[in-house]
Amino acid sequence: MKLVLASQGFTNDKIADEVSKLVGKKLEDINIAIINEAYVAISGTASKRWLIDELGNIAKYIGGNIDFVNFRAYDKEEIKNRLMYADLIYIVGGKQLILPKLFNATDTLELLKKIAEKKVIMGTSAGSVVLGSQIQSKDYWKERYGLNLDEIENEGLNLININIIPHYLREDHKKWDENFFERVLKDNPFPVYAIQDSQAVIYNSGDIYVVGGNARIFGNNKNALD
Repeated sequence: MKLVLASQGFTNDKIADEVSKLVGKKLEDINIAIINEAYVAISGTASKRWLIDELGNIAKYIGGNIDFVNFRAYDKEEIKNRLMYADLIYIVGGKQLILPKLFNATDTLELLKKIAEKKVIMGTSAGSVVLGSQIQSKDYWKERYGLNLDEIENEGLNLININIIPHYLREDHKKWDENFFERVLKDNPFPVYAIQDSQAVIYNSGDIYVVGGNARIFGNNKNALD
């Protein structure tokens, strides 16, 4: 299994080059299938300029076919065919917990897990979070999202027993600093990698490493990179 858990996608050459290595093709030859439905729950007053920028970076780096796979518009067979045609499956971020709800509602969780065994999957922000294990800290969900962990019905794909904190220390995320995550994630049973928009966590057939510099790791097994 080969996964890219990015904060903000193709923000630099290092991430793009790593994707090329994982796929086994030159960037100009890679076909990509984009799952882009997590932004729909973001407030209408919030600018979506970030989404335009992120999709623009895909067009900048990826030279093959670019497809959008709408999970509510297509049946499972069409979804499968479109994803299998691609070399890289790219899950865009957005509102937290929208993607688990989408995959459960469309009965595509098991399909995606099977496809993950054959294709490279790259997520950004919430699109990365859905690939990993759901964070188990009640304080994290309560203090950051105002949610009760016990009331969250849908979990993500749980492909690997790690997860990420995207946009770490970005200007609009600075209130969630090192002290906050150290406190709310201290008892989380697996590592959580806090990464900036220039970074990505790579899972390559059992090996875990970070592209773009060292990540801050919270939760148990903090030294997973050592």
